Order: sequence, then C-alpha cells, then structure tokens
Amino acid sequence: MNQGKKIIYAGVCGLGIALGAMFQPAIATAATLDFAIQPILDEKETRKAFQPLADYLAKITGDKVVIHTARDFPEYWVKQKKNNPYEIMMDNAFFTDYRIEKENWISLAKIPGLVSYTLIVRGDNAVFEADELVGKRIASLMPPAPSGVFLGQMFRNPLRQPFIVPTNSADESLQMLISGEVLGAIIPTPLVNNALQDGADLVVVKTSVQIPHVAISVSPNMPEAKREKIKKALLKADKTKDGKAMLKKLGFTNFEAADPSLYSGLMQYLVDFSFASE
Repeated sequence: MNQGKKIIYAGVCGLGIALGAMFQPAIATAATLDFAIQPILDEKETRKAFQPLADYLAKITGDKVVIHTARDFPEYWVKQKKNNPYEIMMDNAFFTDYRIEKENWISLAKIPGLVSYTLIVRGDNAVFEADELVGKRIASLMPPAPSGVFLGQMFRNPLRQPFIVPTNSADESLQMLISGEVLGAIIPTPLVNNALQDGADLVVVKTSVQIPHVAISVSPNMPEAKREKIKKALLKADKTKDGKAMLKKLGFTNFEAADPSLYSGLMQYLVDFSFASE
C-alpha cells in the first residue's frame, strides 16, 4: 500500500472508531446515596456495625450507599446543621424531630419501642441522689447526644456540676465505670439491664424520661418512589430472607413505622441546651 492510501485508510479507520464510540449504548452508573448514622460507636465501628443495613438499602435502591458518621455528637450535629449534605439519616429522637420540624424531612421507620438513659454507679461506691455526684467524674457521650443532654438535665445548677469524662460509646462509658476510672456513667437503660443480668454490681441513681427509639428519615429531595421503596423494604424486613439476614447482623428484631407525631416536640431538648433555635 503506498503512502497516500495508508493515510486515507488510517483516517477512515479512525473515523469509524470515533463514530462507533459515539453510538455505543450508555453504561448506567449507580447513583450515590449518602447515609449518615449517629456516632454511638467510634467511626470505624459505626461503619462496620451498620454496613449490613447499607448493603440492604443498596440492593433495594440500586444505588451505591455510602455511610457517613463523625468522631462525636458535636461534630455530627454541626455537619448536618450546615447545609445538610445527606439524603438518609439514622439517629436519635431529638435530631429526627428537628429535621422534621425545620427541614421537612420524612421519617420512615424506627427501632421498636422507647428508650431511656440511666445514671449509674458501682455497688461499692453507691450513692442514691444525683447531687452526691457533684464534682465527681461521670462518663458520658457529649451533648447533644441524648445521654449528655439528659445528664445536663439532672444537674441544672451551673455551680454544682459533675466532671464529665467524654467517651465515644455507651459501652466505653460502662467499662470506665466498672474499671473504676469514673464514679458514675450515664448509658441507655437497656445496656444497664444487660449488665445487671450479666452480674455487674451496679446501682441506679436516676433514669430519664423515655423517648422514641432511633429512626431512619430521608431528605424531602429524595424522589417519592425511592422513598416509598425504602420504607416498604424496612417495614417488611422481618418477613424476607434478605431482610431477616440484615436484621440478625444488626441485632434488631424488626423496624416499625416512625410516625412524625411520635417525635413531635422533642427538638425542644436541643433548644433548651442551645443546640438549636425555636
């Protein structure tokens, strides 16, 4: 083939490749669903613990579900208050109500039942009134975590406060108490009950009011069809093979409906402690 024909042939081949690429069918790419979960554990453990739920949601929606969390509750709260970047969130009643009231989020499903938080001490250092712990070391997640907020309610006088030792999880708070690093701890009441059943020598000082358990809610920007698909899959999870497997890994029995009325007014706790405005 002479030089001129080679040039023409190369040009035709190049054009064919270019045109072929233009008319190739588009390859669908999964959207990303940003899923924020409150930091009841440290960041690594939170992602590990809730990955089965993220995988379940990914299978339902066809999206790539990415878990987001934070080092602690103050950081988590700041991240969501400033131009909330998430589409789905799983967290406590205070935050859930705030987003429903202030940002028009929609609550889909919740962990069954109610939860309270209990201030405890060891049996060998038993006290029976919260005031006896003024100036003493108490392990707690920091506000606006519910345990931190309820602890603040128990010590209203700004001149008579305990020394708060920040922790990254309720279990860490409990272990610090058992090991004697602190005199008291405030943790979810079910964890107290489990510890007592396991033989821990603990004394209950005070228990908070009960609030609805953790809820999953979604942004108002999420398409209704996707929202309803997620809601249905969560509420029926205990009746499907994939759902049962996911629930077992999470240690939940099922999800139940999260009617917004259950959470109504609970953002007031955040207002009272200056974490939110009316």
